Amino acid sequence: MKLSLVSIRRRCRFWSRRCEWMFLLLVVFGMIITMHYWIVAKKDIEEQPPCIVLQEQRRGLFPLLSAVSTLLSHLSITHFLCYDSLWGAIQESGPLPWDVHAHLCALNEKVSVHDEAELLRAFRRRGLTLEYSSAEGQYTIRNSSSEAVNFEVPTVRVVLFEEDDRLHMLRRVGWRRRVLPPDCDAHPTLQCFPPNLAALPLPMRPFGPLTLPAPREDIDLLKFHYPDTWWRPLQPHC
Repeated sequence: MKLSLVSIRRRCRFWSRRCEWMFLLLVVFGMIITMHYWIVAKKDIEEQPPCIVLQEQRRGLFPLLSAVSTLLSHLSITHFLCYDSLWGAIQESGPLPWDVHAHLCALNEKVSVHDEAELLRAFRRRGLTLEYSSAEGQYTIRNSSSEAVNFEVPTVRVVLFEEDDRLHMLRRVGWRRRVLPPDCDAHPTLQCFPPNLAALPLPMRPFGPLTLPAPREDIDLLKFHYPDTWWRPLQPHC
């Protein structure tokens, strides 16, 4: 009986050592696999081409943006830099290095004074096309003379906001958001911000060779539109 107990203990120690070695081998194998995938992923990231904005795109953006801002001012439509373009104005005093488009926000109460046909004619006379997305509450404006090219044509996107009397906040228009309850905290897609940020007269900010209207407190507007990332520089998303 004594011999059998000794034999059992020896077997247990033998299998215990084998299990330890197998565990160590699995750990080492797992580390090798992890390092391999990390190296491959890092190499893939490094080999990705940077966001490139061609000179033709940049040369086309500034005249287009100037024409849009001038026309909106002529129509007495309150507008100002916002979203990525406001980020660019703060970080670069111009467009973000990877951005070929421009964003302006405008007050819908000033836009709605003009009927759609009047707006279309006004933009067409200046060689611009105007497209409205009723879902997003956004105009997309481009040069009507833009030819088919092998790069993305610059546009100016004018996003509309209107004041909600129940919230005493400006909220983005568009039917996708009209169906939501008036609760800015529960529905961030309403993209609310206080009306005083758009109160006239608006300050002017340099934007490349242009000087354009900006919100009264630019950082405060970014806090509302980028609540989770406003404190750090915007990263490329191309």
